[in-house]
Amino acid sequence: MAEKYYESRIKCDVLNALRKWRMIDSRSIVASEYVLGSTGRRADLAIYNGSTLIGIEIKSKHDSLTRLKPQLEVYTACFDEVILVADEKHLASITNLILPGVRVFTASDSGSIIVWREALAPATKTKSVSLKLLTIGDLKKLVGVPIAAPVRKTALLTAAQELSDKLIFETVAASFVHTFSETSTRFWDHVGRKNVSHSGLLHLSRFASERTNVIQKKEKQQLFWELWRRQAKETLQIASP
Repeated sequence: MAEKYYESRIKCDVLNALRKWRMIDSRSIVASEYVLGSTGRRADLAIYNGSTLIGIEIKSKHDSLTRLKPQLEVYTACFDEVILVADEKHLASITNLILPGVRVFTASDSGSIIVWREALAPATKTKSVSLKLLTIGDLKKLVGVPIAAPVRKTALLTAAQELSDKLIFETVAASFVHTFSETSTRFWDHVGRKNVSHSGLLHLSRFASERTNVIQKKEKQQLFWELWRRQAKETLQIASP
């Protein structure tokens, strides 16, 4: 639990820093734990600020760096900008693991986020990896195949490879906005002018409303049975001589 709590705290600190630096604002689309399609990877945070798709990997003091390099290789192939946020304890170990296209921030226990190193080169986005972020529905629209048509994803990916980089990257951004605009609106409405907090992060979940409904239903059921038990007890007491 401590690890997840600390990671969520860093997420809050990073979002607050990016907002302070005017890299993002309430119009930005934000996703937490963004699954990078069929790459097998997941971004701790992903943000589209209207022009740039940003991928953020967080390494708290509790995290291992074992998977860092392959994670960043996928990130740089599908994001316009990649940011690694590492706890201060990792700085001595990450030098040989970070790629030229990665910007590095440090996170401290005080909540301070500092730019430790700027990216030395642009991220090297590729069509092949970017296409893996798209759903079958997205790919069908992209290559002009009817939604109901029974086509394998591999065939759609092959056909899409013939399209321009620009069209593919724009489609990825549009799909991201479409998928996460509703949760982002809830998130920013909750945050308002305040700093981002752990409770705010919960609004970034696409399934938050469903979970709330389940909890409310469970609470109603518990209340029903509690009232039933009370009424049954009162009835038995009245019936007793």
